[in-house]
Amino acid sequence: MNTMGNCLSLDMTLAWHCAPVLLGKKPAALFPMPFCWDETLVKMPPPGNMRFLLLRRQGKNTLVFAYRPHILSHALDTAEARETLGALGYPMEAANDPTPCLAFLERQFREGADFPHEVGFFLGYPAEDVLGFIRYRGSCYKLCGMWKVYSDTARATALFVEYAKCRERLLKHVQNGGTILREKPSAALAG
Repeated sequence: MNTMGNCLSLDMTLAWHCAPVLLGKKPAALFPMPFCWDETLVKMPPPGNMRFLLLRRQGKNTLVFAYRPHILSHALDTAEARETLGALGYPMEAANDPTPCLAFLERQFREGADFPHEVGFFLGYPAEDVLGFIRYRGSCYKLCGMWKVYSDTARATALFVEYAKCRERLLKHVQNGGTILREKPSAALAG
């Protein structure tokens, strides 16, 4: 596939998986991406103040963690996140800098025997839902959407709708010839 085709497909992938992150509604996203795009993703200027971590390869895919540092630092600076992540060994000293926690998370993905479900804190999921998922090992949930909900289903439903609107907006933007991967973010990515 040529570079233009790669970028268009990568734009659609980012619009699908990262729209709420790109639009500043969510701190991070976690998604698989064909590893043949790794180099393209790393070489392109980050869109909308977003950063990428290539966590690990799984088969023909790379597990990608896309995040906005400023929003992520706020998500990790809640009492629940600090307490839970600290108890798991995450370095929680620098609340305004998520870099040490991201390095620890990356090690968890690469070296850990189990999937690190505490990643829900990084993804901006409600603390009660992250803790419920860990406690009940993914069962006994009240609602399943973009994540498993253990607490406030009305709040989660509203977030699911908001995030779906973000996705629709960016998919339409790319389908209409817009781009996500470029040096200066377009008006669709402002926010």
